[in-house]
Amino acid sequence: MSPSQLTPEQRAARIQEWQAAVTAAMNDAQKWSEQEGWPVRREEKTAHEEMLGDYVVPLLHIRVSEGELLVKPVGLHVIGADGRIDLEGWPSLNRVKLIRREGRWQLFTDSNVPFRRDWTRETFSELAKDLVAAS
Repeated sequence: MSPSQLTPEQRAARIQEWQAAVTAAMNDAQKWSEQEGWPVRREEKTAHEEMLGDYVVPLLHIRVSEGELLVKPVGLHVIGADGRIDLEGWPSLNRVKLIRREGRWQLFTDSNVPFRRDWTRETFSELAKDLVAAS
């Protein structure tokens, strides 16, 4: 069944499952940031997807060294995956994608090359520093 054929109940269940997956990933990123001593500001973002309508997900602003890391959900319905969250560094404007496939988060470069590292505190910490500092 395609997402456009979902009943309102099925649509609500997909949104709820996606919100839970995003919240779990954001909770990890927030906990790992706090363990690094990085200040975190958490906000809510209203997302809109054609097949799902409007829903709310968390968004993180993390102060890393001399920059900021934005951890931003993109959406559930993305090509080749079951959801995407972007990690964007500032001032570098570099990005890494956190793609969800088969219930597991996988990291990809902005040019879709698999990063081949698990979504762990160590990987997150290294990426955060590199994304902010990269020029």
